Amino acid sequence: MVQVDVFWSYGIGSSFALAAFRQLRRLRAENEARRWKLGWKAESGLLVAEEAGSEMEAIPAGLSESNGRAFQELVKQLKESGFKPGKMDLQNLKGLQKAVKAWFKENEDAFNNQYFLKNLLFLSLLFVPSGSVLLWSNPSWETMQVGKYETIPQWLVGVFTTTNVTQGILGFYLTWRSLMKGKYYQAAMHTFLSYLGFFFILANGWDNKGYQRFFSKNRESFENWSWKNVVPWAFSDVAMILLAYGTMFLPLMYYWIIDWVLKGEDLEKGVEEKELLDRLPEALKEFGAVNAAVFGGALGGAILATVLVRRLGWVKGMAAWAALMGINLSKIGFGPALCKKVMRVEDLNDVPVEELVKREIEALRELAPASA
Repeated sequence: MVQVDVFWSYGIGSSFALAAFRQLRRLRAENEARRWKLGWKAESGLLVAEEAGSEMEAIPAGLSESNGRAFQELVKQLKESGFKPGKMDLQNLKGLQKAVKAWFKENEDAFNNQYFLKNLLFLSLLFVPSGSVLLWSNPSWETMQVGKYETIPQWLVGVFTTTNVTQGILGFYLTWRSLMKGKYYQAAMHTFLSYLGFFFILANGWDNKGYQRFFSKNRESFENWSWKNVVPWAFSDVAMILLAYGTMFLPLMYYWIIDWVLKGEDLEKGVEEKELLDRLPEALKEFGAVNAAVFGGALGGAILATVLVRRLGWVKGMAAWAALMGINLSKIGFGPALCKKVMRVEDLNDVPVEELVKREIEALRELAPASA
């Protein structure tokens, strides 16, 4: 549906990055050490502080240490490129272009890997077509019984198909950033909250009738809502299209997520990677943990919100729901424990990748005299 796919595509991109977190961190550390070894880059995290010296700009309040360094680096690059705030001209635009290129170079490890490529292909070849087919064949259902052929503007179709890819890219990238900082729970929240938003719109919507819009095959059914609508909806072409595309892309999505989590664990332990079919008990356990988070946590939370809003009204219902969700996601709730189970980690905080790079560079330095 148009209103929920932005959340879902974000969650898909985020979940792919989260599943491959061990591989992505290892890849980043190895690439940074390789660049240092080849003389392409100074040691991560040290160059800015040493070279910026007295010309460092004041870091805006609220930025973390790593974001502060990124800010300093961006200001430095802009100044080197001749950028002068308030005097925008062609030279400034070239400087800005140079800074943007530098940003892409700094973050190239987020995009230059097989996991991001598979995320992009999944969204482009499977997710976008499924939404496009539903929008063309059932415009009323796909817009949650709001639009129809005569009222849906052309630009909306373009925005819908584009954001189904761009949101997935954004979800992957922002999750990747949290993972590089070693903040696993924060990274997992990108996935969880996007699925929570997805299910909240589906279940509650903007008028506490989201589920009625979903289980009605057209506008007429929705306007005459009763639970009897569910049966004709289940045999409608909407449900058949959902089933056809779901049969194609859900198994692939689950396969990649579970396979990457398990192989990442093998990588961390330094043991031979096993194929998924050779470790079905482990795979089923991971499958159960993932679904507990998605359906137990996100869908369950959305249904709870719908019931509370129905019973208590928007203000009291949402206040009660926010309090319950806050407790559940806090240290004393189920959130952290379930996150550890899904990611198969003991601690939800790890050292930043920069620290891993420094250790690897130190190890290379120690080896250098012995090999000379």
